[in-house]
Amino acid sequence: MRVMLLIALLFSYAATAQATPNNNSGSATPDTAVNLATNISSAFTSDLPSGSEQALLPHLQCIFKQLGRDFNVQVIPWRRAYQDVKSNRIDGFFTAVPMRQVDPYAVLSSPLVLENWYWFWRTDTTAPESWREGYKLGSILGSQQETWLGEAGYKVDMSGNNLPQLIKLLKSKRIDVVLADREHFVQAAHELKIDPNNFQTRFFRYVPLGVYFNEQFLNRNPDFLINFNQRINGCATARFAVSDYERQLIKEQLIRKIERWKRLPKLEALLKASDLKSRSLTKQEIDERDKKWTQAFMHNDFSYSIKLMDQEMSAQLREIKKQSQEMITEIIVTDVRGLNVAVSDMTSDYWQGDEEKFTEAFAKPANTMHFGEINYDESTKRFQLHLSVPLYSEEKFEPLGVMVFGVDVEKVLSQAQ
Repeated sequence: MRVMLLIALLFSYAATAQATPNNNSGSATPDTAVNLATNISSAFTSDLPSGSEQALLPHLQCIFKQLGRDFNVQVIPWRRAYQDVKSNRIDGFFTAVPMRQVDPYAVLSSPLVLENWYWFWRTDTTAPESWREGYKLGSILGSQQETWLGEAGYKVDMSGNNLPQLIKLLKSKRIDVVLADREHFVQAAHELKIDPNNFQTRFFRYVPLGVYFNEQFLNRNPDFLINFNQRINGCATARFAVSDYERQLIKEQLIRKIERWKRLPKLEALLKASDLKSRSLTKQEIDERDKKWTQAFMHNDFSYSIKLMDQEMSAQLREIKKQSQEMITEIIVTDVRGLNVAVSDMTSDYWQGDEEKFTEAFAKPANTMHFGEINYDESTKRFQLHLSVPLYSEEKFEPLGVMVFGVDVEKVLSQAQ
């Protein structure tokens, strides 16, 4: 009965996803519903449907409402979804990991969901550098992990219907390792009344999941995907963020280095001098400087920022970035008004004072480390966030500004294992 009710819930979202057509949909046939498919087989529990898919329905409903399109959802196995998209029987399926086997006839949207995949193994097993050979690998039948593992050349020795089954296989030593989303694994272990800390873990990678849209559908609706992607962030019910567990790993990896970087020679004197100048600036003057900087950035014009870029402190920041083994992608130092004082790289704006990376760190307790949301860069395939810390004078403990680090999350988590 519970399964029937949840399946009914899944379809009720699609059935009520009515929208008023508008001129922004980019569709050649705005009155035609978009036919999508998903799989309610759970990745982490024996209940249905899976948490991420259930949470996605309001997200998709919002997007399609803004597009002025109706949509339908049918529940089918993943492998059939791949074939139905290929044969043009459905317009798309969600949520999907990038797949070479699907790319020739479908296009993946921007990320709707961000999963963090970890390896899990028993404490009596010594983890190798790679799990490719010599170990029995388990996966959920038809899951995103199974698809990715097959394309990456891993051999899956045993499949299960869900994570609780795989955890039982792992515990009974019928398999040696499982690749799964960490949040899902922890939830499945709790369902079995097993402490997830009884297993060893290693971060593997972040995986963006989206909607694969049939190429023929996109050809008939040439502006659909652009408009769909543009509405993803505005309709999201939650931001991409590191978990508490990952936040702690990042802190442990970087905190000692950051404490040292906060006390760079001549940094305090530079900030005090900048603070004396910027305190007298009006908001209009700050806006004018920010506008000129932004325009210069858009035109790759470094003449406006060259003085800031060429100073000694900026050179030190570039050296820190260089020595960070690609964990740090940029460093910004601001004064009390949030104005750039030193930068490792040309920034998109000159004034950071109205952004969270400044407001959530400035004049906060000295041990504050503010973590921004995770941003996925489609061009570089990197997952980055801004980590901000407050800066104080050493003797009087007066707030002087903020130091902001661009962090490659995958690089840091990989180093932390």
